[in-house]
Amino acid sequence: MSVQNFQNEILEAVASACRELGGEIDAAQIALNPVPENQFGDIAMTCFALRGKLKNLEPKAQNNPVAISAALAEKLASSPLFDGVKACGPYLNMAYNTSNLAQIVIGEILKKGEHFGDAERKGQKVVIEFSGPNTNKPQHLGHLRNNVIGESMSRLLDKAGYDVTKVNIINDRGVHICKSMLVYLKYGEGVTPESAGKKGDHLVGDFYVRFEKEFQAEYKAWLESDEGREAFEAYKQSDAGKKAQKALDDYAKLPDEKKKGKAPAELFAAFKSDMKDKYFNTKSKLGAEATELLVKWEAGDPEVRRVWKLLNTWVIDGFMDTYKTLGIRFDKLYFESETYKLGKDIIEEGLKNHIFHRLPDQATAFDLTKIGLTGEKIVLRSNGTSVYITQDIGTAIERYKDFAYDKMIYVVADEQNHHFRVLFGILGELRPDLAGRFEHLSYGMVTLPNGRMKSREGTVVDTDDLIEEMARLVREVMDNKSDREHYADADEAEFSRRSQVIALAALKYFLLNITPTSWMEFNPEKSLDLQGRTGAYCLMNYARTRSILRKAGYVHSDVVDPAVLAALKTPEEKKVLMTLMQCPGVIRWAAESSDPAKIAEYLFNLCKSFAFIFTDKVGHPILTCEDADVKAARLALVDALGTVLRMGLNLLGIETLEEM
Repeated sequence: MSVQNFQNEILEAVASACRELGGEIDAAQIALNPVPENQFGDIAMTCFALRGKLKNLEPKAQNNPVAISAALAEKLASSPLFDGVKACGPYLNMAYNTSNLAQIVIGEILKKGEHFGDAERKGQKVVIEFSGPNTNKPQHLGHLRNNVIGESMSRLLDKAGYDVTKVNIINDRGVHICKSMLVYLKYGEGVTPESAGKKGDHLVGDFYVRFEKEFQAEYKAWLESDEGREAFEAYKQSDAGKKAQKALDDYAKLPDEKKKGKAPAELFAAFKSDMKDKYFNTKSKLGAEATELLVKWEAGDPEVRRVWKLLNTWVIDGFMDTYKTLGIRFDKLYFESETYKLGKDIIEEGLKNHIFHRLPDQATAFDLTKIGLTGEKIVLRSNGTSVYITQDIGTAIERYKDFAYDKMIYVVADEQNHHFRVLFGILGELRPDLAGRFEHLSYGMVTLPNGRMKSREGTVVDTDDLIEEMARLVREVMDNKSDREHYADADEAEFSRRSQVIALAALKYFLLNITPTSWMEFNPEKSLDLQGRTGAYCLMNYARTRSILRKAGYVHSDVVDPAVLAALKTPEEKKVLMTLMQCPGVIRWAAESSDPAKIAEYLFNLCKSFAFIFTDKVGHPILTCEDADVKAARLALVDALGTVLRMGLNLLGIETLEEM
């Protein structure tokens, strides 16, 4: 019997007892929940919802949850599914038969192995887009959270029975790319990744940072010039300037105890921020040169295209190395340089069908009130050129041609929440058959203890550098560890491999341990805590299971004698069994709620339940257990637990180690 069948059998047993008492109840109407600690039983059902439904009870009892609970307890008292059933006020509490539980849970896990918890294939296609890096810089910590969420969700959805296709759109065009190109042309002097001894994405990222530094110096000089000072004086008199000044004045009038959050920017700082893009586009020499490169690129200038292709090749090669390190592979790569013209024909078609309308300046717009929002959204500029949403519309429809998806998921930061509401609404108007097929898996930003990361200023934490630094921290711990039993025979290559596996486990678990919608602060030291809710802690417990089995000379078998498993009787062993039994349900829950954090939490709880037994050498000896059946049963339990741990960590994209 499978865990699912066992759970269904319990639901049917409770429903059958209800029917015997005159209720028209089926198993789907029964809801069971865990029993709070220190109370009788393992699962419970509240009887409030059964009031008035069990017609065979005495009239007074029919509306009394306490009486209903007592009647059901009497009906279920002799069920072989339970060790005991008890009415606890209006709750019906049931205790699993531990022997039966062990045979079902351990039996299925050892038989199915990594496929434990697999759902039946649904025949539904899901396309999930994640990563989406720009080719002007290496991927940073924010990209890393995107990558690990996208990869974990892909694995969860596959486990839940969906046919999953992973795609990535690489943003390889635009003025930001031209900024890096300009610095390469001005100062590169023929440098290559090989000659610089750098990954290509890091080298091009250096160009991008250099551009920003040069631009900031140019902008600073302009701000201090007569023209800049005159512009500031004009800003003071403008609506924007007056609004900024009022915000400052209002904040200054507040009592100190009410001055919460970030204070408004000083007037000159507000002017500097507001003016920056305008200066770049209208006055900056560097801005003009970068824009000229963009114009030439769009016109197909051979030399500009050659340099663009050269730098992009370096960056994309670097990206592929990063993805390989992270264990990520995409089924298809899209490039913005190939997709940016998509959507224009669709917009023109929608204009003819009155989905869009022309504005007085000849721009094409969508009335957002059609989808419950306010305002308008420009979908084509007055000169007929595309905006970002034009491309997104075209790409979504192009992907449907490629994959005929039932659902399309975009893993993108919460800064784009409004964009996706608009995009999905417009797509539903343009293609009613696609309405409801889109999901924005929105996630919060990652901060560091000293604040947010800024790519252009070179203060980001690059993914590659972070992995390297984490591996260094792990290696420090390994080198300083007095007990070197687990890696006494490891050579330098093995040391490096293990340190990187542990580092990646720490990173991925830390980033996935928090619900995606939440903002988070990354703390490298906390992520390596071997006693806390971390990837390192989960890896350590998996390695413990392997160590126990090796020392016992244990040989895995798909079938274990039921009489042996019946030796598992203690409450602590039962808790492990019940936690293992929850696994398939947690997988479904995590997949359907788009939340890998549920898996991370589950694995931590599983490790805790195991750690209690592992450390209880007196009450729960394993290797030193003198009762042969108990020892064999506990070894089978350790094998099953290790199997689920390995499978669960794999759902988070985490590789396991047989030895830490």
